[in-house]
Amino acid sequence: MPKIFDKETIEALKQMFSKFPRKVTDYLIIAPANVKCETCKDAVKLAKALMEVSEGKLEIKIIEKGSDEAEKFKPRYAPAWIFEAPAYNIRYYGLPLSQEFPPFIYIHQYIATGELKIPRQFLDEIKNIDIQLHVKIFVTPECPYCPLVVDALNQVGLANNNVLIETIEAMEFPGEADKYGIFYVPAIIISNIERIDGYVPPDVLVKILKRAAYKLKGEEIPEELKIELIPQAEVPIEHGHENIKSHEHKDN
Repeated sequence: MPKIFDKETIEALKQMFSKFPRKVTDYLIIAPANVKCETCKDAVKLAKALMEVSEGKLEIKIIEKGSDEAEKFKPRYAPAWIFEAPAYNIRYYGLPLSQEFPPFIYIHQYIATGELKIPRQFLDEIKNIDIQLHVKIFVTPECPYCPLVVDALNQVGLANNNVLIETIEAMEFPGEADKYGIFYVPAIIISNIERIDGYVPPDVLVKILKRAAYKLKGEEIPEELKIELIPQAEVPIEHGHENIKSHEHKDN
Protein backbone atom coordinates (compact mmCIF):
# COMPACT_ATOMS: atom_id res chain seq x y z
CA MET A 1 0.00 0.00 0.00
CA PRO A 2 1.31 3.53 -0.75
CA LYS A 3 3.53 4.90 2.03
CA ILE A 4 2.44 8.45 1.27
CA PHE A 5 -0.59 7.94 3.58
CA ASP A 6 -0.73 6.69 7.15
CA LYS A 7 -2.91 3.69 8.02
CA GLU A 8 -5.80 5.80 9.31
CA THR A 9 -5.90 7.93 6.16
CA ILE A 10 -5.77 4.85 3.94
CA GLU A 11 -8.76 3.33 5.71
CA ALA A 12 -10.75 6.57 5.51
CA LEU A 13 -10.00 6.95 1.80
CA LYS A 14 -10.87 3.33 1.09
CA GLN A 15 -14.18 3.71 2.86
CA MET A 16 -15.03 6.85 0.89
CA PHE A 17 -14.01 5.42 -2.49
CA SER A 18 -15.94 2.19 -1.83
CA LYS A 19 -19.17 4.19 -1.78
CA PHE A 20 -18.61 5.76 -5.20
CA PRO A 21 -21.31 4.54 -7.62
CA ARG A 22 -18.95 5.09 -10.55
CA LYS A 23 -15.34 5.77 -11.49
CA VAL A 24 -14.12 9.37 -11.51
CA THR A 25 -11.45 10.46 -14.01
CA ASP A 26 -9.17 13.45 -13.37
CA TYR A 27 -6.27 14.91 -15.28
CA LEU A 28 -2.95 15.85 -13.70
CA ILE A 29 -0.96 18.17 -15.92
CA ILE A 30 2.74 18.32 -15.14
CA ALA A 31 5.62 20.32 -16.58
CA PRO A 32 7.71 18.73 -19.35
CA ALA A 33 10.93 17.05 -18.22
CA ASN A 34 13.05 19.98 -19.41
CA VAL A 35 11.04 22.54 -17.39
CA LYS A 36 11.67 23.08 -13.68
CA CYS A 37 8.72 22.15 -11.45
CA GLU A 38 9.30 21.87 -7.70
CA THR A 39 6.22 19.79 -6.92
CA CYS A 40 5.37 17.89 -10.12
CA LYS A 41 7.15 14.69 -9.03
CA ASP A 42 5.35 14.72 -5.68
CA ALA A 43 2.06 15.38 -7.48
CA VAL A 44 2.62 12.28 -9.61
CA LYS A 45 3.37 10.23 -6.48
CA LEU A 46 0.17 11.49 -4.88
CA ALA A 47 -1.85 10.69 -8.00
CA LYS A 48 -0.53 7.13 -8.16
CA ALA A 49 -1.12 6.60 -4.44
CA LEU A 50 -4.72 7.81 -4.70
CA MET A 51 -5.41 5.55 -7.67
CA GLU A 52 -4.05 2.55 -5.78
CA VAL A 53 -6.07 3.29 -2.65
CA SER A 54 -9.24 3.88 -4.69
CA GLU A 55 -9.12 0.34 -6.10
CA GLY A 56 -10.39 1.42 -9.50
CA LYS A 57 -12.78 4.18 -8.43
CA LEU A 58 -10.37 7.01 -9.34
CA GLU A 59 -8.31 7.33 -12.49
CA ILE A 60 -5.88 10.22 -12.88
CA LYS A 61 -4.49 10.69 -16.37
CA ILE A 62 -1.02 12.22 -16.14
CA ILE A 63 -0.12 14.37 -19.14
CA GLU A 64 2.49 17.02 -19.92
CA LYS A 65 1.73 20.70 -20.23
CA GLY A 66 2.07 21.75 -23.85
CA SER A 67 0.75 18.46 -25.24
CA ASP A 68 -2.34 18.52 -27.43
CA GLU A 69 -4.35 16.68 -24.76
CA ALA A 70 -3.30 19.13 -22.03
CA GLU A 71 -3.84 22.26 -24.08
CA LYS A 72 -7.55 21.58 -24.53
CA PHE A 73 -7.85 22.44 -20.83
CA LYS A 74 -5.73 25.60 -21.17
CA PRO A 75 -3.87 25.07 -17.86
CA ARG A 76 -2.08 28.15 -16.58
CA TYR A 77 0.38 26.37 -14.29
CA ALA A 78 1.82 22.95 -13.46
CA PRO A 79 1.06 20.88 -11.57
CA ALA A 80 -2.59 21.37 -12.46
CA TRP A 81 -5.31 19.02 -11.26
CA ILE A 82 -8.33 19.15 -13.59
CA PHE A 83 -11.34 17.54 -11.94
CA GLU A 84 -14.06 15.67 -13.82
CA ALA A 85 -16.69 18.38 -13.60
CA PRO A 86 -19.12 18.48 -16.57
CA ALA A 87 -17.21 21.41 -18.09
CA TYR A 88 -13.82 20.61 -16.49
CA ASN A 89 -14.17 24.03 -14.88
CA ILE A 90 -12.70 23.18 -11.47
CA ARG A 91 -8.93 23.13 -11.02
CA TYR A 92 -6.28 23.02 -8.31
CA TYR A 93 -2.83 24.45 -9.02
CA GLY A 94 -0.11 23.05 -6.81
CA LEU A 95 0.28 20.20 -4.36
CA PRO A 96 -2.76 19.76 -2.05
CA LEU A 97 -1.10 19.29 1.32
CA SER A 98 -2.27 19.47 4.92
CA GLN A 99 -5.44 21.57 5.27
CA GLU A 100 -6.00 21.59 1.52
CA PHE A 101 -6.20 17.80 1.18
CA PRO A 102 -9.80 17.35 2.50
CA PRO A 103 -11.54 19.63 -0.07
CA PHE A 104 -9.31 18.10 -2.74
CA ILE A 105 -10.76 14.71 -1.81
CA TYR A 106 -14.36 15.83 -1.21
CA ILE A 107 -14.72 17.14 -4.77
CA HIS A 108 -14.39 13.56 -6.02
CA GLN A 109 -17.19 12.44 -3.74
CA TYR A 110 -19.47 15.20 -5.07
CA ILE A 111 -18.64 14.26 -8.65
CA ALA A 112 -19.15 10.53 -8.15
CA THR A 113 -22.44 10.79 -6.26
CA GLY A 114 -23.87 13.96 -7.81
CA GLU A 115 -24.79 15.10 -4.31
CA LEU A 116 -23.75 18.53 -3.01
CA LYS A 117 -23.77 19.77 0.58
CA ILE A 118 -24.48 23.47 0.18
CA PRO A 119 -28.11 24.42 0.96
CA ARG A 120 -30.72 24.10 -1.77
CA GLN A 121 -31.64 27.80 -1.75
CA PHE A 122 -28.03 28.72 -2.54
CA LEU A 123 -27.85 26.14 -5.33
CA ASP A 124 -30.90 27.64 -7.01
CA GLU A 125 -29.32 31.10 -6.90
CA ILE A 126 -26.00 29.78 -8.24
CA LYS A 127 -27.68 28.01 -11.15
CA ASN A 128 -29.23 31.32 -12.23
CA ILE A 129 -25.85 32.94 -12.89
CA ASP A 130 -25.91 33.26 -16.68
CA ILE A 131 -22.56 34.90 -17.40
CA GLN A 132 -19.06 33.42 -17.21
CA LEU A 133 -17.20 34.09 -13.97
CA HIS A 134 -13.53 33.36 -13.27
CA VAL A 135 -12.92 32.68 -9.58
CA LYS A 136 -9.37 32.48 -8.22
CA ILE A 137 -8.97 31.19 -4.64
CA PHE A 138 -5.58 31.75 -3.06
CA VAL A 139 -4.71 29.29 -0.30
CA THR A 140 -1.82 27.90 1.74
CA PRO A 141 -1.51 24.42 3.30
CA GLU A 142 -1.69 25.61 6.91
CA CYS A 143 -4.67 27.96 6.55
CA PRO A 144 -7.58 26.50 8.58
CA TYR A 145 -10.22 28.62 6.83
CA CYS A 146 -9.14 27.99 3.25
CA PRO A 147 -10.69 24.50 2.98
CA LEU A 148 -14.13 25.87 3.91
CA VAL A 149 -13.98 28.41 1.10
CA VAL A 150 -12.52 25.97 -1.45
CA ASP A 151 -15.11 23.30 -0.64
CA ALA A 152 -18.00 25.74 -1.03
CA LEU A 153 -16.72 27.23 -4.29
CA ASN A 154 -15.90 23.81 -5.76
CA GLN A 155 -19.57 22.99 -5.29
CA VAL A 156 -20.47 26.26 -7.01
CA GLY A 157 -18.44 25.11 -10.02
CA LEU A 158 -20.26 21.78 -10.07
CA ALA A 159 -23.63 23.53 -9.89
CA ASN A 160 -22.92 26.00 -12.70
CA ASN A 161 -20.64 25.41 -15.70
CA ASN A 162 -20.40 29.18 -16.24
CA VAL A 163 -18.18 29.51 -13.16
CA LEU A 164 -14.50 28.61 -13.57
CA ILE A 165 -13.01 27.75 -10.17
CA GLU A 166 -9.23 27.84 -9.75
CA THR A 167 -7.60 27.13 -6.40
CA ILE A 168 -4.04 28.45 -6.37
CA GLU A 169 -1.45 27.48 -3.77
CA ALA A 170 -0.06 30.96 -3.07
CA MET A 171 3.40 29.86 -1.89
CA GLU A 172 3.95 27.71 -4.97
CA PHE A 173 2.85 30.45 -7.34
CA PRO A 174 3.86 33.70 -5.60
CA GLY A 175 3.83 35.68 -8.84
CA GLU A 176 0.07 35.37 -9.13
CA ALA A 177 -0.41 36.25 -5.45
CA ASP A 178 1.88 39.27 -5.83
CA LYS A 179 -0.07 40.42 -8.86
CA TYR A 180 -3.11 40.94 -6.64
CA GLY A 181 -1.19 42.12 -3.58
CA ILE A 182 -2.30 39.14 -1.51
CA PHE A 183 -0.70 38.81 1.92
CA TYR A 184 -3.46 36.91 3.73
CA VAL A 185 -5.46 33.81 2.82
CA PRO A 186 -8.03 32.79 1.91
CA ALA A 187 -8.30 35.46 -0.77
CA ILE A 188 -10.77 35.32 -3.64
CA ILE A 189 -10.66 37.26 -6.90
CA ILE A 190 -13.82 37.10 -9.04
CA SER A 191 -13.35 38.10 -12.69
CA ASN A 192 -11.11 40.98 -11.54
CA ILE A 193 -14.28 42.81 -10.49
CA GLU A 194 -14.85 41.55 -6.94
CA ARG A 195 -12.41 40.65 -4.18
CA ILE A 196 -12.85 38.86 -0.85
CA ASP A 197 -10.00 38.87 1.66
CA GLY A 198 -10.46 36.24 4.36
CA TYR A 199 -13.18 33.73 5.16
CA VAL A 200 -16.84 34.52 4.55
CA PRO A 201 -19.73 32.05 4.88
CA PRO A 202 -21.41 30.47 1.83
CA ASP A 203 -24.40 32.84 1.83
CA VAL A 204 -22.04 35.80 1.48
CA LEU A 205 -20.02 34.03 -1.24
CA VAL A 206 -23.20 33.53 -3.25
CA LYS A 207 -24.15 37.20 -2.89
CA ILE A 208 -20.74 38.36 -4.10
CA LEU A 209 -20.83 35.96 -7.05
CA LYS A 210 -24.25 37.30 -8.02
CA ARG A 211 -23.03 40.87 -7.59
CA ALA A 212 -20.07 40.17 -9.87
CA ALA A 213 -22.47 38.86 -12.51
CA TYR A 214 -24.57 42.03 -12.31
CA LYS A 215 -21.46 44.19 -12.63
CA LEU A 216 -20.15 42.26 -15.65
CA LYS A 217 -23.51 42.63 -17.38
CA GLY A 218 -23.67 46.32 -16.55
CA GLU A 219 -26.96 45.93 -14.73
CA GLU A 220 -28.17 47.70 -11.61
CA ILE A 221 -27.19 45.84 -8.44
CA PRO A 222 -30.15 44.87 -6.22
CA GLU A 223 -30.20 46.32 -2.71
CA GLU A 224 -29.78 42.91 -1.06
CA LEU A 225 -26.41 42.52 -2.78
CA LYS A 226 -25.07 45.88 -1.61
CA ILE A 227 -23.21 44.49 1.37
CA GLU A 228 -19.99 45.55 3.02
CA LEU A 229 -17.38 42.81 3.08
CA ILE A 230 -15.78 42.31 6.47
CA PRO A 231 -14.14 38.85 6.46
CA GLN A 232 -14.35 36.79 9.63
CA ALA A 233 -10.82 35.34 9.59
CA GLU A 234 -7.65 35.27 7.55
CA VAL A 235 -4.09 33.96 7.90
CA PRO A 236 -0.82 35.54 6.72
CA ILE A 237 0.63 33.64 3.77
CA GLU A 238 3.96 33.04 5.48
CA HIS A 239 2.53 31.90 8.82
CA GLY A 240 0.09 29.43 10.36
CA HIS A 241 -2.63 29.21 12.96
CA GLU A 242 -0.96 31.45 15.55
CA ASN A 243 -1.43 34.51 13.33
CA ILE A 244 -5.15 34.21 12.63
CA LYS A 245 -6.91 37.57 12.38
CA SER A 246 -10.57 37.50 13.42
CA HIS A 247 -13.28 39.82 12.12
CA GLU A 248 -17.04 40.08 11.94
CA HIS A 249 -19.27 40.36 8.89
CA LYS A 250 -22.02 42.90 8.67
CA ASP A 251 -24.60 44.00 6.13
CA ASN A 252 -25.13 47.62 5.21
